[in-house]
Amino acid sequence: MLSLVSAAAAAAGLALASSASAQESDLETSSAPAPSAGAVARDGLFLPSTLSPLVGSVPAYVSGFGGYDSARDTMVATVTAEVHVWGPFALRGGAEYSPARKEPRPTIGGRVRLLSQERHGVDGSLSAFYRPEGFTEPEGEIETFVSIGRRVGRVMLAGNLVYGQDPEGNERDGEIRLGSVYALGERVSLGLDSRLRFAIGLQKGAMAAAEPQLDFLAAPVVTATAGPLAFFVEVGPSVFKATGTAASVGVTGLGGVGSVF
Repeated sequence: MLSLVSAAAAAAGLALASSASAQESDLETSSAPAPSAGAVARDGLFLPSTLSPLVGSVPAYVSGFGGYDSARDTMVATVTAEVHVWGPFALRGGAEYSPARKEPRPTIGGRVRLLSQERHGVDGSLSAFYRPEGFTEPEGEIETFVSIGRRVGRVMLAGNLVYGQDPEGNERDGEIRLGSVYALGERVSLGLDSRLRFAIGLQKGAMAAAEPQLDFLAAPVVTATAGPLAFFVEVGPSVFKATGTAASVGVTGLGGVGSVF
């Protein structure tokens, strides 16, 4: 757990350094106020599962959450930081708790914004990440996200299509993620966050007989902001199934905090 805290501190330091640099370079060309944590939360950037299609809407932001999934009988913990690099491009990195190794594992990747609601009617982005441990890939996977979203009044809607596989192509998985946020006010929002992961095809690895086949989570999310911080809680049903076993039904509870720089 100390390693996860260290990773969070490093991610926050990276975000602060990037934000300071961006503010210095933009000082003479822009006087617009920095986005608030409430605005970032309403755009869906703090949803634990669904990845917002917005890229570069803020210089940098950090979020982290932890909890427990009774369907998988394991702790859940993730910390991430995203830094706007230039134009439509951003870098994203962090760490996730590995149930198999009982320790946090790093993840890193890049994002590019391809569509904007102002010009195309929807927001859209493409993201690619390397994760040392995937859903069906114990030795790591390359994961690609297609994210689409739209804001209508106080409502933000977003969806993800995800494909992951190990570098050798022995194990593959897909995901569908759907999320929404409704702004009750400047400081409080309600949302829904869901994720369906599933194995694709026959797994060829040595652990194929015991590999996961399906993982589902759907939960309401409540977010409240205080100053530069956003606090969120998510609790809902979860389902997990591995090869040769019956599906396990449980509850996942998460709590987290995020901030924008």
